[in-house]
Amino acid sequence: MEDKLQEKLEQELKDFKQEVKEMGVDIAVDKAYELTVKQEIIDGLLYDTNLSKKEINAILSCKKPLQKMYEDWLTQDGNLRADLNFSIDKSVNSLTSAYIKKVKNTIENTR
Repeated sequence: MEDKLQEKLEQELKDFKQEVKEMGVDIAVDKAYELTVKQEIIDGLLYDTNLSKKEINAILSCKKPLQKMYEDWLTQDGNLRADLNFSIDKSVNSLTSAYIKKVKNTIENTR
């Protein structure tokens, strides 16, 4: 049953990608966020949740569950920005630490 769910979601995403490709590059650029979020939804459903048979059947019964979930996501406050900001802060701190270490090494080597 989980295979059917994966198949359905991936086919819906594949169909959406094809539609976007047919719309041209400018539209594809505009739709990049939607493509990314939809892929994240699939990954979250398949790898981060333990869906019951009832939940899987409910998702399978929906004509376009991925689109529904994406639309629901858009109405939420969402944590994507918060998670991204946390990751950015972590990266900036790491880069800053490496930079400081490099500068200190350079100063010590010139003495």
